[in-house]
Amino acid sequence: MSDAERLADILRYSPGGCILVEQGEIKGANNEAVDISGIPRKRLVGASLAELAIDEEQPRIGTALVNATDQVSAIRMRLAAGLRPVELSLRRVNQTLILVGIRSVAIEHELSATAGGELTHDQVTGLPNRQHVLEHLQRRLNVPSGQPLALVGLWIDDYDSLNDQGQRVSDRIMRQVGERVQARLRGPDMLGRFEASGFLVLLTTDAELETLKEIADRLRDEVSFPVEFNGTLVSFTSSVLVGSVSTKRPSMERVLTRLEAMSRMAATGGGNRTDIFSL
Repeated sequence: MSDAERLADILRYSPGGCILVEQGEIKGANNEAVDISGIPRKRLVGASLAELAIDEEQPRIGTALVNATDQVSAIRMRLAAGLRPVELSLRRVNQTLILVGIRSVAIEHELSATAGGELTHDQVTGLPNRQHVLEHLQRRLNVPSGQPLALVGLWIDDYDSLNDQGQRVSDRIMRQVGERVQARLRGPDMLGRFEASGFLVLLTTDAELETLKEIADRLRDEVSFPVEFNGTLVSFTSSVLVGSVSTKRPSMERVLTRLEAMSRMAATGGGNRTDIFSL
């Protein structure tokens, strides 16, 4: 029996969605795996399994592959294509070949969102976490004639210096700022914790950029007043990036590039400023 026939037999008799990986590269996938991932077979086979995950999860997938044994181990990840939440079950077949089961955890994901679970929500602020808010954003971007959309990213300037005062201090500030922003939003809007130092707001509005800047300036001023902690007022400033999404929807990559550039600026001091971007 040839290697190709052997791999085909393994996939044929494995239940559910299955992928065969050799030295990190996908050598084969059954129909269920293609359906679950939403990735065409011609793009799936030959790709790196780790590179299918969102950027921040790629090292974890690589480590799981290296440590795979003949005992099944499970790991959850998000596919970069569509941010689909999936669970992988890894089992080493021989020295080089790993059988990876793949199943969708979208239902669990939605139940967790309803319950405010840690899969979709930030434990400190209780807000939707980065992946949940980005998943919602991508759904909005994928509808060309959908509702008008504007984005507001807000970061605490020089967050590391606050963190140096203690985790409880920085956590309290993030909770307070999250509550202050949430109190100023309308029903259709969505707020999430984009990263440790920042938030992302999805606004349902077709306001002009100058109007959006006025809204962002006011928001920055209103949320950046000191937070009380153990009888002491802790001061901080924030930086805001605001932009509108045109009828020609941008790629998620373009949006993230703009947001992450502003994040880096805020991390180095920020300057208590509001910047405008056009997508």
